[in-house]
Formats: sequence, structure tokens, C-alpha cells
Amino acid sequence: MKEYVDHLLLEIKNNEELLKNYIVDTIFIGGGTPSLLSVEDLRRLVDGLAGVINLDENYEFTIETNPNSISEEKLLAYRELGINRISIGVQSFNDRLLRIIGRLHTADEAREKIKLAKKYFDNLSLDFIFSLPTETLSDVIESIDTASELGASHISLYSLILEEGTLLNALVERGVYRVNDQVTDRLIYRKATHHLESLGYKQYEISNFAKDGCYSRHNYKYWSMDEYLGLGMSAHSLIKNKRFFNASTFNEYFDDVKKNIYHDEEILTREDKITEYIIFKLRTNEGIIIDEINKKYDIDFEDIYKEELSKATDEKLLKKFGGRYFYTELGRDLANQVEILFV
Repeated sequence: MKEYVDHLLLEIKNNEELLKNYIVDTIFIGGGTPSLLSVEDLRRLVDGLAGVINLDENYEFTIETNPNSISEEKLLAYRELGINRISIGVQSFNDRLLRIIGRLHTADEAREKIKLAKKYFDNLSLDFIFSLPTETLSDVIESIDTASELGASHISLYSLILEEGTLLNALVERGVYRVNDQVTDRLIYRKATHHLESLGYKQYEISNFAKDGCYSRHNYKYWSMDEYLGLGMSAHSLIKNKRFFNASTFNEYFDDVKKNIYHDEEILTREDKITEYIIFKLRTNEGIIIDEINKKYDIDFEDIYKEELSKATDEKLLKKFGGRYFYTELGRDLANQVEILFV
């Protein structure tokens, strides 16, 4: 990992001039399992960032972790380094389900590590996956209840996506496990979101729920098409009208960083940015604020998208209220169909 951090530090140095132009108010160390970094390497990384960024005094600094990689030593170090938000990939508090998806931690270990994390972090986010093979609605509700009892301030709830090349996908293809059909998946989602709301977790995005305003400020930047700089292998960035990407293998990433180049990039047209803004903002409960999108892109949103908005509202997928358009409950279930209208 030392060599990887060395190249991360070089990439930070490569972007020093760019970063001088910004006030940084959110940092997110994620992707894979960054908590596997030693305290020494993490400290080098954070110190390297601190040396080149202008950090807002009211910043949000998140690190992603898994239960099996949490230790008191690391939690202490995270807090000392200025990290003020921790996100833990629990996925479920059911041991049967954790075994099926190949997680290395048990439900009891997750509970104990979350209790430990709460000693050092008030802003605690837990990630869960639903529609796992053999999982019932009761299993999902029990995991949510446990998260609430443990004091989570934020909960992310994602529907299972089977990925090619994984053991779980192979087992499903062989018929060892069955996955939920869309109707069952959406039923579980609706019941789970209503239960989260009843526990005080306000939904602010399709998969995200927060108590006491503890939403992910960092992730909200993606949904608002704000600028961001991604660092590290497979990271992507959006600066002005350019999106650029880093390589996904160590050797290619190391070579690119040494040459101070990006692996790939694309120039977004004004129309590209408007389309992406619509799709991302509709994911949020706030939805599209008409005055905001008109000002941001100098357009008449309702005139340009008159037919699309009429179709979506007639089919009860979108609702207009208070100067904004947002998903109905049905619209969230059929979000992909709504997105197609605007592409």
C-alpha cells in the first residue's frame, strides 16, 4: 500500500495549482476499503492533502470502512486527523445473509465495531443491501431497527445488483439462489423506506436517509452536478465542462500519474450537463427546482421539456408542487423509465 499512497501523493501534487482555486468543504476517502490503510499511510495521505487545499472550517470529512477492519487505534487516528464522519459497510445484521454474500464479518462483530465507532464519531452512516437471496422483509426491518438502536445518524439502503464474475452471480445463474423479481424488490423498498421514516430517518435521495440533517454533503455534490476532484485508481472528476477518469489497474495508474495525465476524458456539452443534472437531481427528494435549473443553465426548463414533463406527470411518475418537480412513489420505482424521457 505504501507505493500506492506514494502515487496518490504525487497525484495530489500534480493538482496543486488547480486546487488553489477552490475552497474544499467535503472530503471522502472511499472506494474499496480505505480502512485497510495503515495509520501511517493514512496520515501521510491526509498531511499531503492538507498541504495543498484550502479547507473550509465547516468541512465534512468521511472515511469508508468495513466492520472487520475497524480498530480503536484507527478510530483514534481518524479523529486526530480531522475525520468527522464514518461510513460502515454492514450490508445486513443477519449472519445467514452475510455468509451468502461472502462478507468477512458477523452480525455480532458489526454490532461491537459500530458501538466502538460511536465512541469517537457522532456522525455515523451504515450501508445496507436489500433483496439478497433468501432475505425477507422481516430481515430488512430487523437490520434497520438494529441500526437505529445502535445510533446511526445516516442509513444507505441499496437494492442488490449482481455483478458478472462474482461468486454470488454464478450461484444465482446455476439456480442455487433466487433473487427477487421487480415487484417484490419494490415492495420491500417501499416498506423499508416507510419504516425508516417512522424511525426519524428522513429520505433525501432514492437510497439515502438521515436523522437531524446528517445527510451526506459530499454525495449531494454529485447529485447537484457540482465540481469535484477524484484522486486514486478508478477515480473520476468533474471540473467545469470536463469529466476525466483514472486508470483502474495499478500499473496504468502509476504510469499515468508519473506522466501527469488522465487515463480518459470527455468534454460535456451544455446539453449533456443539463440532461445529467435532471437525472441526478430527480434522484433527490428535493427534485428539480424550476428557478434553480433555469438560472444555472439559462433555460426555460418547462418550455424545453414540456412534452416530457407532461407525459411524466400524466403517468403519475412526477409531481409538480411548490415550484419544483419530484418523483412520486411510483416514479421512484420506475426511475429508469423517467430518465429515458430526458435522454
